[in-house]
Amino acid sequence: MAGRLNVLIVATKPPWPPVDGGRLVILNTVDALAAAGHRVTLVAPVDPAADYAAALGALACRCRAELVPVRLPGVRAAALSSMVRGRPLTAERHRLRAVAERVRRLAAAEAFDVVQAEQLQAVAQASPAMASGVPLVYRAHNIESVLWTYAALFARPFERILLRREARRLAAFERATIRRAAATVVLTELDAVPLRRSVGPGPAIERVPVPFAAEMAPSGVPLPGHPALVTLASPTWPPSRETALQVARQWWPAIRRRLPDAVLHVFGGVDGGPLDGVEWHPAPADSALAFATGAVVAIPARHPTGIPVKGLEAWARGLPLIGSAQTAEALEAVAGRELIVADDPEGFAASLQQLASDPALRARVVEGGRARLRALHDPAEVAEQLTALYRSLDRAPRGSHP
Repeated sequence: MAGRLNVLIVATKPPWPPVDGGRLVILNTVDALAAAGHRVTLVAPVDPAADYAAALGALACRCRAELVPVRLPGVRAAALSSMVRGRPLTAERHRLRAVAERVRRLAAAEAFDVVQAEQLQAVAQASPAMASGVPLVYRAHNIESVLWTYAALFARPFERILLRREARRLAAFERATIRRAAATVVLTELDAVPLRRSVGPGPAIERVPVPFAAEMAPSGVPLPGHPALVTLASPTWPPSRETALQVARQWWPAIRRRLPDAVLHVFGGVDGGPLDGVEWHPAPADSALAFATGAVVAIPARHPTGIPVKGLEAWARGLPLIGSAQTAEALEAVAGRELIVADDPEGFAASLQQLASDPALRARVVEGGRARLRALHDPAEVAEQLTALYRSLDRAPRGSHP
């Protein structure tokens, strides 16, 4: 594999527009590999009802984008297939024949050096290239089984049973995938350790950080509040939604007692109704809109797997970050140097007050965050790590995925 590599990336969604962490991870990886001189082909499903010309246009200068118009099957149909075949529901719902067929045709027409499946749900679509002898890299943005176990904590009793059963299926599916892949890439050492323990010796599990630029421009559109506190949440993911609602309803009154002019801005589409000093925003078309000049970004709690990409973006856009101890651990950040750690309403209130009144502290954690990006997430260095991994892989066929 000397010289330029021919890399095939298979994803579950187009990385443009980069409105969530998963899309940003893929887009930044495509950019880093292209900047390193490699040829990148990206295959992903796209909703046929969407106007995806903009995505094709934005990706055209970055890679060869093969966006396949196809709808995900309904939950009921996927649940029935999952029950019959004994495969995880989330993996079954993303098992798209049209995407797999596009991968098969591409692999038959040209020689790829590696096929990289972005997340567990993309592995089935990448398997035709794997079956033709292209080594598979399974890139786990997080540990899916851990995510579903965590989601069960926020569910009603009957739903909890279903979610935990899905988590057990996902854990078995993850182990099978890791054993069949030429290599598995995780984003943090926190995820590498339990995965290595679960599969035992043999399979290659490598930690490669997310590529991320150290400097990005914040939004020029100001947000009300002195200061403005920004947090991002998903209305469809219960842990994210419930955490945002808890902060707005239970934490924010204590914070407002200290800082009566502060305003909490919740981006992502969660709506908790009228609350004093809280503004609810839809998911922004451009993520920069959530990172306004002068704002403070909060990650009050996070999933026990993956990396909070919104923390990386806060650093890059020059905004100070307040996060839980878990957030700091996932970011490999040091409290007081790269972010302020707070785990309760009073701690958040005190931290926000410190940042509002101490420009030197604000400047220190901003520069500390950007230094962490330069040290760990430099796109050129990450591309070198991925290139070295790709070149080490054996091209011998490894069979199809279960």
